[in-house]
Amino acid sequence: MSCISWNCRGLGNPRTVNDLHLMVQSELPSFVFLMETKCKRHKVECVKRLIKFDNSFVIDCKGFSGGLTFLWKNDVEAEVHSYSQNHISLMVKGAKEREDWLLTGFYGSPVTARRQSSWNLLQAINPVHSLGWLCLGDFNEILFIGDKSGGAVRAFSQMESFRDTVELCGLSDLGFVGNKFTWSNGRHGASFTKERLDRAFGNNSWLDLFPSHKVHTLPALSSDHCPIFVTMEKQVMDSLKCNKPFRFEASWSLNGECHNILEEAWNKPRMSNNKLNFVAEGLRHCKDKLLL
Repeated sequence: MSCISWNCRGLGNPRTVNDLHLMVQSELPSFVFLMETKCKRHKVECVKRLIKFDNSFVIDCKGFSGGLTFLWKNDVEAEVHSYSQNHISLMVKGAKEREDWLLTGFYGSPVTARRQSSWNLLQAINPVHSLGWLCLGDFNEILFIGDKSGGAVRAFSQMESFRDTVELCGLSDLGFVGNKFTWSNGRHGASFTKERLDRAFGNNSWLDLFPSHKVHTLPALSSDHCPIFVTMEKQVMDSLKCNKPFRFEASWSLNGECHNILEEAWNKPRMSNNKLNFVAEGLRHCKDKLLL
């Protein structure tokens, strides 16, 4: 199972549609989430048929901007859970008695003054209880100063509001494979700027369901945003799943690479400002790295 998320900057451009078609043929995703489609439902339906997807849910653009679309195949069972001008959430049915989980495509407001409304929406979407949640998209904000290169320095308060929301929602950044930066302004020289605006988050329940997930940054094509491609194949066989607690094996320390693996995992950036959650997140990074 996998999902592509892309701020395509308009499906009215034939090159964009062609790039999407080639991307789908190459990666074979189960879900596709598109932002800034800048079109109405009838155009999306044409694109859906072209790329051979079975189901769609469309938020029409307003004027010449906005517009969201979620597409999915019949080999996954999903239904629309909630939606707005800035998100679409699907409830994905767990196969073979696995738990259901929530898949949210999210588009943060590009207007700085409205960014807090986006974070309020994200908190409202946050599922209750222990439901697994994967939230991905273009958040139009960075978490850390290192997520931007060039241009004016981002206000600390903007990043802090985003980080606080991520922590309140119990989400963890799923990282990336490939290019760190997902957007650039396409300029040259001193005015060139690039940022990591597109990413994927998962909560603990989702991470338990899909421990072998990966987030790949795909090449930028006809948009100024790179698509991201989340793979979530579950490698643990149902017959072996018994919810045993993870334990560090003493024999692992005899491997010369063990110290380096743990050091790299422990030093990964973390969301939490709370000391207990900070330690817990670090331990989870170490566990995930050791189980690869």
